Amino acid sequence: MKKSICCWLILLCGLAFSGPLKAESLPNPVRVAVVPFQSESAPDRDYLRCRACGAILKSGPIEGDPTTLLTEMIWHLLLERGKGYEFISPGQVEGVYNTLLAKGFERNTGLLMQSLGKQIKADYVLWGVVTHYQERQGTPFGVQRPAAATLDVHLLKVQEGTLVWKALWSETQKPLSENLFEMGAFLKRKARWVTVEELSYQGLEEMLKTFPPADTLP
Repeated sequence: MKKSICCWLILLCGLAFSGPLKAESLPNPVRVAVVPFQSESAPDRDYLRCRACGAILKSGPIEGDPTTLLTEMIWHLLLERGKGYEFISPGQVEGVYNTLLAKGFERNTGLLMQSLGKQIKADYVLWGVVTHYQERQGTPFGVQRPAAATLDVHLLKVQEGTLVWKALWSETQKPLSENLFEMGAFLKRKARWVTVEELSYQGLEEMLKTFPPADTLP
């Protein structure tokens, strides 16, 4: 587990110095600024409302700071699905994002992301929020408490300031006996109780299955 996290962090450090990654297949790829993951929770409530789209999100403990790891995960997955896109790395975006936060833009998420996109000359802005991130208590073969996570991701068109895609995923791992419809996930996990890192990566994979191809965007 420690080795895995170290690998993610080493790779992420490289993002801060890398330029945009361009798709070779299109002469004018769609520019997407990828904002580092943010965390948000409501300790006194079980749910909170997404400030971007109004969706109801499960709120729970956030153990440690998973945002760096989640940012690297989604960056890696986007590159695998990025035909026709030019992704602007979180390392390049973070400075502009923090400057806008300091100016009070956090009160309006849509305006914040639209302003960021204009400053960085992006066509779209993608960002994610984690509202629950809890490690399993136990081993791969038995737990006192399973891993759990809730992730929310959005894609905004900068010109109009409108959302064009979103994905919400939340899971607390359960034994197969409690949900026979999850046979696929059970087999993928090799009948193990996974870590919250593994659970979150699988969640992001599921979310990005619906990420729109570049040539279908409005």
